Amino acid sequence: MATIGLRDLYRAPITIGTDGAEDYGTPVRMAKAISAELSVEVAEAILYADDGADEVVKEFVSGEITLNVNDLLPADLAALLGQKQDADKVVYGSDSDEAPYTAIGFRAKKAGGMYKYIWLYKVKFAIPDENYTTKGDSIEFTTPEIVGQFIKRSDGLWKAEHVAEPTNSVATAWFTSVREPNNAGG
Repeated sequence: MATIGLRDLYRAPITIGTDGAEDYGTPVRMAKAISAELSVEVAEAILYADDGADEVVKEFVSGEITLNVNDLLPADLAALLGQKQDADKVVYGSDSDEAPYTAIGFRAKKAGGMYKYIWLYKVKFAIPDENYTTKGDSIEFTTPEIVGQFIKRSDGLWKAEHVAEPTNSVATAWFTSVREPNNAGG
């Protein structure tokens, strides 16, 4: 089923525990989402035997996400890029900034009242390009894009995805914390 909307963009900070596993902070709502483009790189190998293809293996390597939002707020820039923000909410970019890994979550509307809910577990963003244009005879919006690379975390997971109505119990809790596997279901 095709998607027909995008909304509710969240970020959650990541810390690495003493066991090497990722721990997630409380998700924070970001600016309004315009688009989210995901592309995935896959490693592929084909084993040939008896003069033909015998086995194919495809594994996730990494991916790229491009977020287009209505605004990149100072707090989001500071959190996504490892920049400093002072008490006056001024963000300072420095040559020593190091972008931290961050979890990114959002939902996309599908036909029939359903939504696809997504968490990317480990994303690192790059300093975005900026574009400013003078106002002419007609109004043109310029909106920021920020690009990040996503990778798998220490347990091999790279994404959580759920399709449900917004009243579903998993869906209602989706943005209260970064979704972790519920292994009770097998």
